Amino acid sequence: MRSFPLAARLPGVGHLPRVPLCNAPTPLETAPRIGERLGGESSGRSMGGLWVKRDDLTSSVYGGNKVRKLELLLGEALAEQRRAVVTFGAYGSNHALATAVHATALGLEPHVVLSPQAPGPFAARTLRAHAGLGTHLHVVEDWDGEREARRVAAELAARDGIEPAIIPMGGTSPLGALGYVNAALELSGQMAPSDSAAAGGGSIDSRSGELLPDVVYVAAGTLGTAVGLAVGFALAGAPTRVVAVRVTPAEVGNDRVARALVEGTLVLLRELDGSTPGLRNEDLRLELREEWFEPGYGVVTPETTRAVELAAEAGIVLETTYTGKALAALIADARAGRLAGERVLFWDTYSSAPMPAAGPDEALPPVLRAYVAECDRLFG
Repeated sequence: MRSFPLAARLPGVGHLPRVPLCNAPTPLETAPRIGERLGGESSGRSMGGLWVKRDDLTSSVYGGNKVRKLELLLGEALAEQRRAVVTFGAYGSNHALATAVHATALGLEPHVVLSPQAPGPFAARTLRAHAGLGTHLHVVEDWDGEREARRVAAELAARDGIEPAIIPMGGTSPLGALGYVNAALELSGQMAPSDSAAAGGGSIDSRSGELLPDVVYVAAGTLGTAVGLAVGFALAGAPTRVVAVRVTPAEVGNDRVARALVEGTLVLLRELDGSTPGLRNEDLRLELREEWFEPGYGVVTPETTRAVELAAEAGIVLETTYTGKALAALIADARAGRLAGERVLFWDTYSSAPMPAAGPDEALPPVLRAYVAECDRLFG
C-alpha cells in the first residue's frame, strides 16, 4: 500500500482500514506563467512564488480531492462488509461521481441523493457519467437529503441484511478529513531541501517550515479538505495559513461547521494515537472567505471564467463551480497586492482524468433529463 505520512507521524492512524486509491504523492509544480500575470503593477507587489499542488492527478480513473477521503471512507465500508454506499451532492457533484466510480470498482453499489444547482457547463457531463455507470440517483428538491437517504438506507438494509455505508456530503467527516491531514504532511515531505530550491522549484525544509507556503488557497464546499489541511499544517508545526474559498451555501460550510469538524478531527486523532499533540481550534490558521459564493452555487461568473481560462493557458484544467472560484480569489488578492512577497500555493482539487463514459439521457430521472437539456441549451 502506498505511503501514508500521517501514519508515520502518528502510528495509531496506520490501523485504520484503507483502500489504495490515491496516486500519492501528487505532483507539486511551479506556476511561473500564472505568477507573472499576477505580479501587480510593480515588482514590489509580486508574490514570492506560486505553486500548484496537483490533486487533479490523485487517480487516473477519477481524481480530485475526494479520492484522499474515499481511501478511508470506502476502506471502512469494506471492512464493515457493507454492500452499498449512499452519499449526497448537487447535480454536478464531483464527490458524488468520485464515490460512484470508486465504489463501483470495489464492488459496492452506489446510491446518490442529488440536490438542485444552477445549470453549468460541467454538470451535464457529470450526470451523463452517472448514467453510464448505472449510479442509483435519488433527486430531492433542496439541500437537505437526510430524509431521502434514510428511506433509501432502510430499503437497502431490508434487501441486503446490512445497513449501507452512509458517506456525508463531500466525504466530509473527521475520518474523511484525515485524508487531508495526511496531504499536508505529504506536501511537507515533498518540499524537503533539494537543488531545485535555488531554482525556485518550491523546495523547503519541512522541519523548520522556513520555505513552506505562506498561504494555501483551496475551494471550500463542505470544508473537509480545508480543515484537514489546516490541522495537518498545525500538526507539522508550520505557520502556513489556509484560505478556504466558500462555494456552497452558508448552511453547508460556515465557521461553526468548520470548528466542529476541527474538534471532531482532533478527537479522532487522539483516540487513534495518544501521542497526538494537544492542538485546539485556536492553533489553526484557517480563513473562510465568503465573498466568492454569490450569486449562488454553480453559477458561472466572469471572474470564474477568466480564472479557468488563465489556468488553461498554463496547462491546468479547472471548472467553474469550485476550483475556478478559488483561483479567482487568489487572482484578486494577488492583483490587489495582498500577497506581495508571499509564497502562495493553489491546491487543485478538480479531477483531470478522463470522464467516465457517458450513458444515455434516457437513463436519468425525468427532472435530470430536463436539466441536462437546459445545460446543453445554455452552454452547448
